Amino acid sequence: MLIDKVGQLSPDRRIVIAYDKMSLDQAAAMQAKFNAAGFHPIAKANSLATRPGLDAVMSRFRGMSSDVMFDPKYHDTDETMFNYISEVAAAEVDGESAPPLMVTLHAANGPSALREAVSARNETVGSDTDLLNLLGITVLTSLDDKDVVSIFGKGATAESKFIEFAHSAKDAEFQGLVSSGRELVIGYEYEELNGLLRVIPGIKLPNAADTAGQKRLYTPDKAFQKVPILWS
Repeated sequence: MLIDKVGQLSPDRRIVIAYDKMSLDQAAAMQAKFNAAGFHPIAKANSLATRPGLDAVMSRFRGMSSDVMFDPKYHDTDETMFNYISEVAAAEVDGESAPPLMVTLHAANGPSALREAVSARNETVGSDTDLLNLLGITVLTSLDDKDVVSIFGKGATAESKFIEFAHSAKDAEFQGLVSSGRELVIGYEYEELNGLLRVIPGIKLPNAADTAGQKRLYTPDKAFQKVPILWS
C-alpha cells in the first residue's frame, strides 16, 4: 500500500506539481526539466486532461517514469461515481493498464456514493495496490469560514466540515484526504484517521502573493514536519 511507503520517499517524490493553465506539451516539457535536474515530483492533472484525455496524459508522463495525480474532484450519483472510477482504472498506455497513482473525489458526496467509488477501485485494480489511491477532497482551500457558512449553514467552519468529511472518507475506506495543512494537522488528533495519505494543496512560500484564489494556505516548512504527507 502506498501509505506504507510515503515516509520512505525522498522529499522531491512527495511534491505534487499542479500543471494548471498549461497544455499537455507544456506540462510534459516542464516535468522533463525537473527530472533532468534530479527531481521527480508527482504531476497533477485536472483541466490538463480535459481535451487530450486521461490515456494521453498517462502515456506522456509514464514515458518519463513520472507518477500522476488525476484531480477531477468527482461528485455525482452512486452509479456514476462507480462508473467514473471504473473508467479511470481502465486508463491504458500502449495497450497496458496504466491507472494514475491518485484520483480525487469530494468526500461531501455522501456515504453511499463514496462506497461505490471504493467498490469500483477494488473490483478493477484490487484493494492492496499502490495505484489509484482515492483521495477525499474535504474543504477546498479556496474557501474561508465565511464561504463555508454560505454553503453549509450557520455554525459550520472549515475545521468542523473537514472533521466530518475526513471521517466519511475513512469510513468508506478511502486511501487519503486533501485539505489545507491547517486542518490536516488537526486531523492527527483523531487516531481513527491514522493510516490515511494526506495531501496539502496551496503550498506557498512565506509572504508570497497568491494568484490562484487560495485562502487557507500553508508553507513548506510546516508541511515538511508531518508524514505521510504530500504537498501541492
